Amino acid sequence: MIKNKKKRGRIFEIENNFERHLSKFYLGIFPFILLIPMLYAEVNIGGHAETINRYWVSADSGRWTWNEVRTDINLEVTPGDNLHFYSEMRLRALGFPSITSIAELQRREKDKDFPWSLELREAYMDIYGFIHPNIDLRIGKQIIAWGTADKINPTSNLSPFDLEDFFEFGEKIGVNALRVDFTLEPLTLEADFIPVFTPSTLPPPEWANIMLGEDISLPTGMHLVNESDTVKLPERKLNKSSEAAFKISGILWNWDFSLSYFYGYDGLPLGERVEIIPLDTLGNVNLKIITSYPRIQVIGGDFAGSVKGIGVWGEGAFYIPEDFIMTRVIPSLYGPVMETDTLLKNKSPYFKFVLGADYTFKNGMYFNIQYVRGFLHERGDSLKDYFIARVEKKFFNDELKIVPLGIAATISDWDNPRENYGIAYLPEISYIPYDNVEVRLGAYILDGKGRNIFSNMKERDEVFLRVKLSF
Repeated sequence: MIKNKKKRGRIFEIENNFERHLSKFYLGIFPFILLIPMLYAEVNIGGHAETINRYWVSADSGRWTWNEVRTDINLEVTPGDNLHFYSEMRLRALGFPSITSIAELQRREKDKDFPWSLELREAYMDIYGFIHPNIDLRIGKQIIAWGTADKINPTSNLSPFDLEDFFEFGEKIGVNALRVDFTLEPLTLEADFIPVFTPSTLPPPEWANIMLGEDISLPTGMHLVNESDTVKLPERKLNKSSEAAFKISGILWNWDFSLSYFYGYDGLPLGERVEIIPLDTLGNVNLKIITSYPRIQVIGGDFAGSVKGIGVWGEGAFYIPEDFIMTRVIPSLYGPVMETDTLLKNKSPYFKFVLGADYTFKNGMYFNIQYVRGFLHERGDSLKDYFIARVEKKFFNDELKIVPLGIAATISDWDNPRENYGIAYLPEISYIPYDNVEVRLGAYILDGKGRNIFSNMKERDEVFLRVKLSF
């Protein structure tokens, strides 16, 4: 009996060793199993690394306002003639040390020394010839950008704005969407469905009044103690949170054109309820703000072409909002008083548009100009006029580029333009010392009067340095 027990023990030991070796074998062979499909697929990996630093130049004092290192990695795989996959990851370290204790200096994550994050910007698959040879399907997180104008696109409302850095206002956020393209030459019909609404991001608190307007004024005799806000997102239901769009595009007489329709939400919140809460009889109050996102329909169109070597484009969109009512709750001797104000009216649609042109002279100088009616955060009766121009000149086989004129200006009241204007001067120098390396040095010089987007920033002149390596 003892011998049999020893024999069984040796058998168990052999079985355990075999299982351990088998597990090691699987662990060793598993990466190669994953690589087998890639051997039969076309794989491309690229991206870039960039450092960005900005310094606030002030007459009284200055300070660093932006400190970032980012790496974007793009993975593109084509496993078959009808299949395609694309993803973009961004690893970034953004911000400044926020150390307040010894314990935070001892954190292994080191996130208090240099805050970092990992962001999935896009990850989608394409299926070409889905069901029909002329139907292409794209599904996953994707950036859907429409329009022919330069950065300011009133027809592009599917992907929300990434306004973290206001001076990069053309940035977009990817959304989980289903896109179908049906091509019937010379036309293409695009249909998009977004099941869950994604809001636009906003600049840091010190820039909040740029996009959200001025602070709410209190009645005479009241003193603000604390302010709180609540953002209401649409319910996660099919008929509440989803968005849809259609676009037909093509070429007519060598001119690109498109007509589009969007049904969804405005990506920027609007005040739905403002409540003033009294704290005592001395006039001290708290302010409670509830914001939500207006439903909108957008009917748009654009075109782009050239006339005698001059590039010409135009883009416009009718915004048809649902009625949006803001309620104010104000305390009084007789109890709370409610006031309402209709901020957006369904029967009062508004029209945003962009007209632009560019031209490259024989000496290599490039000129770009745009007229904009209604910036991306403006709605209803608040639309203003903007004029944007940029001049570039390249030297030494395009290694050096100088932007002596980069300007954006607005007039907020044409009856008194001297007291209601805003201007941003954006000079820049770019140098490419080696292939795939770019060094940029520039400034944001801001001024204005009255109420407009640039006058709100006139004390925030900055200089910046950016170094980018593409691979």
